[in-house]
Amino acid sequence: MTWLESSLKRLTPLFSKNENIESQRIARMNKKYILLILVSTSAFIIILSTNRVHRTHSTIHKYVETFAELKTSLPNVAAAWNGFTQSRIKNIRKIYFQSWDNIITSYATKYVIDGADLCTALSPSLLVFVLSLPINTKERQAIRSTWGGTMTQKSSYFNTSTKLVFMVGRMTNPTVSDRLLQEESTMYKDIVQFDFFESRYNLTRKMMYGLRWIKTYCNSVKYILKVDDDTFINVARLSEYLLRDPDINNKTIHGYRYGGGVLRTGKYAVKKNELPSSKYPPYVSGTSYILPYDSIPDMLDLAERLPYCPVDDAFMTGVMRAILEINIKHSAHFTHMAERKITPCLFHSKIAVTNTNINCVHMLWNLATQDGAANCNQSKSYDKKVCSIFR
Repeated sequence: MTWLESSLKRLTPLFSKNENIESQRIARMNKKYILLILVSTSAFIIILSTNRVHRTHSTIHKYVETFAELKTSLPNVAAAWNGFTQSRIKNIRKIYFQSWDNIITSYATKYVIDGADLCTALSPSLLVFVLSLPINTKERQAIRSTWGGTMTQKSSYFNTSTKLVFMVGRMTNPTVSDRLLQEESTMYKDIVQFDFFESRYNLTRKMMYGLRWIKTYCNSVKYILKVDDDTFINVARLSEYLLRDPDINNKTIHGYRYGGGVLRTGKYAVKKNELPSSKYPPYVSGTSYILPYDSIPDMLDLAERLPYCPVDDAFMTGVMRAILEINIKHSAHFTHMAERKITPCLFHSKIAVTNTNINCVHMLWNLATQDGAANCNQSKSYDKKVCSIFR
């Protein structure tokens, strides 16, 4: 007996109690109406369940749920990261929150060098993802010959396989740089080049292209370490962090935590139609941070539903992270652009330091691998004139 039949059977006594013909006629009509209601309810449940199944492939539906109230302008509604007041919600929702079905920012990726086979042989658990410019050949070589060299094979620093990949775009006059980059790629097999022009404004686009490449060609990874090519990684400290941090296996972004206002003018300007909030949610410095692979598919989906924001670290590890409810963990062992000068002893506790040059990278590698932390006060491997990060 079906669910509908059993429900109707339970309802039958209600009608049999009617003794006159008119009552029976009304009862029959009621029975039809009840049947119609039951059928409609059943259909609604099926549709709702289908929709739910459709959505459960991704946690993106949290975006719709989290901000549904914001769209309706109910009293005392606050956005997840900035506590928008009621007086501001109406205008904000018009220019920022769009229908989930609308893709308003495309990140369709075209390659000059696709690097499709860079991860196939190794299937790394850790991918080191370095943003670089096509013309920064010497910077890439300095990384390969120092800390990056430990990322090309299973080394004593890590108990898992690792891979180093440089992500680059194109210069405005790409003829010569593309040819040289192709030769470099053939030699080292660690370059992915996207078909877009490098600029500060395009940094978010570059990051999203990089994440799409990872999802397409390197989706066996567990963690991604995002690094700028002027940042030095202390691989011994990185290895310890990956092994010992209790939150490393959670859906958490690890880095140097920031927070602050959205600038409308200057180098890091963001327009109101790009981000109406006056403040960023907490985010991490883009110089270096650890991103779990599990967050990448959702980030790629969400980014297409939001206006383009050129401040890549604040947008990705702040705005999108907050919407997707990804955790953030601050660690002073990571670095940031405004970091104060450090001592050799402090350097040994750092996972990353930034604002380096080619000579500084080699000096830091010697300091990390030869002198050791125990004798840091007597270290002779550093020179403040060569490496401006030291005081």
